[in-house]
Amino acid sequence: MPMTKQQALEVIKTIRHVYNIDFDRPKLETWVNILSQNGDYEPTKKTVMQYINDANPYPPSIPNIMRKEVKVVKEEPVDEKTARHRWRMKNDPEYVAQRKKILDDFRKKLSEFGVSDDE
Repeated sequence: MPMTKQQALEVIKTIRHVYNIDFDRPKLETWVNILSQNGDYEPTKKTVMQYINDANPYPPSIPNIMRKEVKVVKEEPVDEKTARHRWRMKNDPEYVAQRKKILDDFRKKLSEFGVSDDE
């Protein structure tokens, strides 16, 4: 979830205090807008703290610190038949060879009728 403008200001405040830099109004507004529209607070704050703890002598730029939450992708549950097929493709060389032969025969049949693989 994108950070709020208040959270963006907190991030900037930390950077200002540690690196003793000032932001004029246009620069401050630019940073706040970019951080609040494109960054997530927790990972960005963590990156700022890591940047500081790594003893970087120069102030960070936005790309150095702005981060997004990692998106978690849930795998859909599969039916028994699909699970069995996947297991056999990993663990049963005979099954793999049989499927390869069937596919090769099918491709050969298609080519006899003038159909290419990519149609």
